[in-house]
Amino acid sequence: MPRVSQTPHEEAVSTIEKLVTQKLEGGCLLATASCNQCSEELTLNLVEGVSTVSRGKSVGTVRPDLSLYDNGEVIRFIEVVDSHAPEKNVHEYALKNGIEIVEFHLRAERSFIGKRRNKALDISLTVKARLKELSDGRLLIDAHNLLCQRPKCEECGTPLPLRTVTVSTTDCWNCGQNVNIAVGNKDGEALEQDYFSTEETVFVRENGVTLERRFSATAGGKYLANICVKCDQIQGNFFLYMDPLHDRFNLQVTERQAYGPCDRCAARHCWSHGEYMDYQGSSQCPACVVEAERVMCPHNPQRECFYPSRCADTECYFLNRNRVRQRDREKQLEQRNLIVQELKEEKRKKQEKWDQESRDWATLQEWFDQHKRNN
Repeated sequence: MPRVSQTPHEEAVSTIEKLVTQKLEGGCLLATASCNQCSEELTLNLVEGVSTVSRGKSVGTVRPDLSLYDNGEVIRFIEVVDSHAPEKNVHEYALKNGIEIVEFHLRAERSFIGKRRNKALDISLTVKARLKELSDGRLLIDAHNLLCQRPKCEECGTPLPLRTVTVSTTDCWNCGQNVNIAVGNKDGEALEQDYFSTEETVFVRENGVTLERRFSATAGGKYLANICVKCDQIQGNFFLYMDPLHDRFNLQVTERQAYGPCDRCAARHCWSHGEYMDYQGSSQCPACVVEAERVMCPHNPQRECFYPSRCADTECYFLNRNRVRQRDREKQLEQRNLIVQELKEEKRKKQEKWDQESRDWATLQEWFDQHKRNN
């Protein structure tokens, strides 16, 4: 009897059913997915707690591709998506009855699938690659209703962010001496020192990092910055966070990685004024804002005063800086005028030389003509 060819959808369902059946008795069939809430990678054992599997069997009002049972009770649906998405009532039924549902999309592109003019060819190659993944046991879930595996906030139930604070040794930009600096990361984004928690601030200080709230003319304000203990200079956050090669020659000392605190409920920490609750509003410490308003520069109201006591002794920082800039501009203009004058003088000398050579040549030509007439 001739063998009936299967559609890609049927082939994928058969492959997954075979894998599940082989691993039912105490086995482990791992599948990975990206969390819907925090984008962290989830790992799921598809056969955990599963005793039997059925294909195309009606469950209540729905008929999923594969249904996984635990002692007669459905605990998980598996759907294979090819040309169209599963029926909406499948998801509604799974959500209503607390059933996990995972989907494998045969047309989900991977990075090794290139772009061609023939889109139909692209699709066929994508489906072929996905079927090969399934047959090799590499189960990459494309959609699901799985719960986030991160720790949750006890107050609001929000998944806690993963925060990493790294202490490393680098060379001070000013004096070249070794200095310990601390940088942070929260779920792949920069976590500046102003947003360190109390525990994180204590951790970096215990590991030799000097953090002080200093004014930065580049930033136009004060922030909690890494300080070199040798020359007392700020190690600017722009170079620590924005320069892609800033840590190329850094020597990592230690690292602290932990979940939390919650971005919604936890108190922020200001090293100058302590903790305060304002995650829903501004990220600035209210006491720092009031303080900044009291020390705004009278000559530049848009920026904080450099140091009130220092400015009182050496005049306003911004006025001094403007004088220096004006002096530099005048010096540059003077140098430019000097260069222009030198070029003009050089051009004049060349012209005089040319005129003299022209006169000498005319005199010689006249003498030659006179000598020719006399002979």
